[in-house]
Amino acid sequence: MFEKLTNALNGLRAMTCFDRVIYTLCQRLLGRRLGWTIYSKGRLKFLVDHLADDQNGTRDCLVSPMYRELFGQMQLPRQLRLLDLGANGGGFPLLCLDLGFELAALTCVEANPFTHTRLCLNIRQNTGLRAKILNIAVGGHPRELKLAFPAGGTAFSIYGAVNSPADEEACIQVLTLDEIMRLGFDKQAVDLCKMDVEGAEYETLLDGPADSLKRIHHLIIEIHPAESAKQDALRRKLASDGFAHIKTSSTCAEVHLFSNRQWQEST
Repeated sequence: MFEKLTNALNGLRAMTCFDRVIYTLCQRLLGRRLGWTIYSKGRLKFLVDHLADDQNGTRDCLVSPMYRELFGQMQLPRQLRLLDLGANGGGFPLLCLDLGFELAALTCVEANPFTHTRLCLNIRQNTGLRAKILNIAVGGHPRELKLAFPAGGTAFSIYGAVNSPADEEACIQVLTLDEIMRLGFDKQAVDLCKMDVEGAEYETLLDGPADSLKRIHHLIIEIHPAESAKQDALRRKLASDGFAHIKTSSTCAEVHLFSNRQWQEST
């Protein structure tokens, strides 16, 4: 009971960060069974499916300090070239827009087909047609996986898809970081990459071709729990490619900002 009350209060507090609070509150109260709510913040408008847990990704990405506080530690151009790996409903690109950045180039990767549908709507609505929005997963080697996909959520993993009566199976392509960078940016550099891929960061960076990592200037990565040797190997890989650890999020100990020292020294 206490947990439900806390979640309700946190949700209400989050809603006050957006425009038209009374309208949004009425949407939630009158449309709880539908789940879909349209949020607006300045010129941003986006869809959240509360029944699929989008509020813990798309909405909270804009209101939580988890990512927002890290932007003060980066030297970024106003026109960003952005790669979002594990894009969920598009909260991170929307956060960049809310902070005043423009998106010169944007590639979003989301494995869950249900979440990808809402991602497409939110990104197209706010950025137009130029963004590349890929319904694939990132990993260490190319392959095709047949997985059961939940309706949404922030913890979907290609290693342990949750099975429930509502889940549906579909085939999903796994591509390496180098291939995704080629599809999204050709040979150009990326100003900022956000990687939240629920444990697949290890095979992506340690087992597969990831030479294009050197063309990423800043990396915000969620390093999920694993044995210490594996975590150490990941950090050594980042260091060998020129990345220095800048800051850990104050609200999530697994979220880290790394910056490419070689790029910084050349500017």
